[in-house]
Amino acid sequence: MTKKMSESFNNLENSGKMPSKQLGFNRVLDGLKKRQLLLDFHFDKAAEVYEPIRNIGVGAFGIVCEAVETTSNNKVAIKKISHASATPTLARRTLREIRVLRYIKHENIVSLRDIFRTPGALGIDVYLVMDLMEGSLHQVIYNENQPLEDELIAYFLYQLLRGLKYIHSAGIAHRDLKPSNLLVNSDCRLRIADFGMAKLASKGHFDEAEEHCFYMTQHVSTLPYRAPELLFVMPEHGTAVDMWAVGCILAEMLLKRELFPGRNVSGQIKILLNSLGKPSDKLLNQIRCEKTRRLIEHFHDACRREWEHVLFVPDRVVGILLLEI
Repeated sequence: MTKKMSESFNNLENSGKMPSKQLGFNRVLDGLKKRQLLLDFHFDKAAEVYEPIRNIGVGAFGIVCEAVETTSNNKVAIKKISHASATPTLARRTLREIRVLRYIKHENIVSLRDIFRTPGALGIDVYLVMDLMEGSLHQVIYNENQPLEDELIAYFLYQLLRGLKYIHSAGIAHRDLKPSNLLVNSDCRLRIADFGMAKLASKGHFDEAEEHCFYMTQHVSTLPYRAPELLFVMPEHGTAVDMWAVGCILAEMLLKRELFPGRNVSGQIKILLNSLGKPSDKLLNQIRCEKTRRLIEHFHDACRREWEHVLFVPDRVVGILLLEI
């Protein structure tokens, strides 16, 4: 982000306006962090350094618990990746996340404090110890008792873009940005998490074609944020896929609903085509997956809509983020 934008948010924080958002945001998290998942989190042959307190999150690839580091009495978050070596795909995903988190250090990116492993029934279980955050942006967006004010939306977006700029400057694309992967605290600080899908870009794109079966079976929660390049299983895609997700996240903060709420791959493609129109023949020829091409061609009557009919962005949000050149 530019120096001018950074200064504008520093002024916002110092003006006394931000604390009022902070207090309201804190009330949101007070209830959320008391919620406990009915899942058992325990260490197989537990490490004596950490004492689990309660579960605070669950995903397709792991469970997250709040724990205490017994040597310092500091609270941490521990992500347990069960059977991390059970399949090549899961092993690669785990290794990706570890390598990226050890490589990048930024205040808007979750920090990795420690790693340890224990033997499991189907291979090793890997534990990633990170700084504890109080909630996720998804929880904040869908809290009915606390509206998201424009300044807070802009502040979250600024931090997301700031962290993303650092990631992209290292030649890395996150590829799985969504509100549940953006962690937040009651002081309105935001950090990007979950780098299991991250990859190193080369010359603005990825040289390696993605595995078709993975993207066609990804968890449904990722669909509303998946860029067309990923959805159409394009052989080359770059960091722009993250910017698509950022736009979807901004829209969700404004609308309090998903912008493109597909529930399966074919439904998501239909929603995108009805908003963006049908791809050109040149683009269709770049799609290697025959099944995907046939699915796109099936919606031959899809027409592009003007963006003002898809999403309205308040002038106040635009004004805060507008860069003066």
